[in-house]
Amino acid sequence: MKKWLLIFISLISAKTAIAFVLFKNEDGEPLRWHLDDLNPLVHTDVVNRKTKAIKFHLSRDGWSEKNFENELNSIRSAAAQWEAVPETVLKFEEGNLLEPGVDINGNDNQNVIYWVKEATPNGAVLVNNERTDISGALAVTFPTYFDDHTIVEADMVFNGVTQRWFTDYTNTFSNDNLVEAIALHEFGHFIGLQHSPLGAASMFSRTVSGVSVSAGLTLDEVAAVQSVYGIKNAKEQFGGIVGSVTLDGEKVFGAVVIAENKHGNIVQSTVTDKNGNYELLSLPLNQYHLRVSPLHSPQAIQPLVRDIDISMEYKGANINFQPTKYKSTTVASQKNTETNFTIRRGSPSFYINAIRPATKKDNLYELSFGPFGIKRKNEKQLIGVYSPNLPSNSATLRITGDGIVYGITTFEANVFEGFNLITVEITLEKNIVPGVRSLYVEKGNERSYVNGFIEILPNTEDFDFDGLNDSWQRKNFPVFASKLSRASADPDADGYSNQDEYLTGKDPNDIDSYPTLEIKSITVDSSGTTIQWNSIPGKNYQVWRKKNVGLSEWIKIKEPHTAQRSFMFFVDTSERKELQFYRVQALP
Repeated sequence: MKKWLLIFISLISAKTAIAFVLFKNEDGEPLRWHLDDLNPLVHTDVVNRKTKAIKFHLSRDGWSEKNFENELNSIRSAAAQWEAVPETVLKFEEGNLLEPGVDINGNDNQNVIYWVKEATPNGAVLVNNERTDISGALAVTFPTYFDDHTIVEADMVFNGVTQRWFTDYTNTFSNDNLVEAIALHEFGHFIGLQHSPLGAASMFSRTVSGVSVSAGLTLDEVAAVQSVYGIKNAKEQFGGIVGSVTLDGEKVFGAVVIAENKHGNIVQSTVTDKNGNYELLSLPLNQYHLRVSPLHSPQAIQPLVRDIDISMEYKGANINFQPTKYKSTTVASQKNTETNFTIRRGSPSFYINAIRPATKKDNLYELSFGPFGIKRKNEKQLIGVYSPNLPSNSATLRITGDGIVYGITTFEANVFEGFNLITVEITLEKNIVPGVRSLYVEKGNERSYVNGFIEILPNTEDFDFDGLNDSWQRKNFPVFASKLSRASADPDADGYSNQDEYLTGKDPNDIDSYPTLEIKSITVDSSGTTIQWNSIPGKNYQVWRKKNVGLSEWIKIKEPHTAQRSFMFFVDTSERKELQFYRVQALP
């Protein structure tokens, strides 16, 4: 029997960053595409049986007349980022472009992605044969699935009526919606994921406009794909943590469970099910520090994260309990380590329901309901939190983890109507490890968290996990995360990979622009003959020699050497006197 699930991302501002929640049936099967074991009832235009790739069709018109090509490329880039997650079988491919006028249809044997651009006379934005109004949404995904939770088709629609869109990732001033970020979220639903409880995750239920930390997948979302779509021979690299959360002997529904690494960065998080159980899967082998907290305070009228923000199935989650202390757990290969929590009833006397993003200006007061990032600049900045009942003294505001130096804490009442503010000076140390973290206020034995609403930003972005700076790929490729843009690809067929061209400042799309290999010097002394040439870090080079350039054959000297820097020295210790000719070969 076919069913369909309506999942949308709303237009209110607030977003998350490292957790995954799966939609499971009564048998515990997650909603997913079965790419490694194809269901014969899934149409060949939905999943290609030869490549085992999910095929999607874009409506050719995009949202705007002038920028439609970039809008479609942004959607392609979002799909490519999910596909780029290492050690998975997840693949996408694009089918033929569709003419404008398509609609949601769970029985047409096509995965369709389009913008709806017309409203009804009364202002409604109707899709799905006019059965669904998406006026209050940015985008909506409609997966169709069987009882065993095998996805058999999925359609995606963007709201082009009440929402505005842009595509330039370098435009940090736009307040419109970034196509790539919203498409990244929707493709998460497209492959079966639910919303995350963390503020900086791509899979949080609400997003802020413009370019924000929601762009790019977090460790938690990477783990989600590896858990559901992971390749079998990589399983020894991972393990899991499972357990339950109880209160007065009863299982707790809807408790947030977070795993942090030794630096305080969130590696994974989830929310307990109706039986009080949780699973943190596909964790790299390491030690983690776990804690449990409620989705929000029962006192909060407009919390940053609500139960229904995860999904409607989580309505009525238990929120009347105290956050726990940390428990340390070590993950072993291909094993699920059990870690259970017993929590205490009641909630802290204060909570957090708004953020003051990082600023260097004492007199700049911004009230934000979304996540924010901090650059590693080793300079003093201010961060803060708001709510109606924050302590007015003797409390501390902190970020989880290490690498942060704290200065003066200030308390201000009614900065905005009904909002008290706690601000703290912080300085990020140069060696702080980037990642998503949480904020918390502590006074005495009470502590209140806002989970995953801050990201320590890396110096360079690598959303497609290939080691190249994304800004270079965005400059040189219309779909920055595509197969052609990957580090190992050679789109201009000049014998040098994108990584080689990136490291030497060459054009990866021009066959006549490639790294030159030139011997800079040859010197002879008592230790032998020393050859120096310009090199590409990480590339292997083989040195050859011969006595007569016209007659004798080239002789290989030793084994290939790997360059560590942009220049390389090689010493031929066997030759000190006779005239020799040398050549250096860059290996593929």
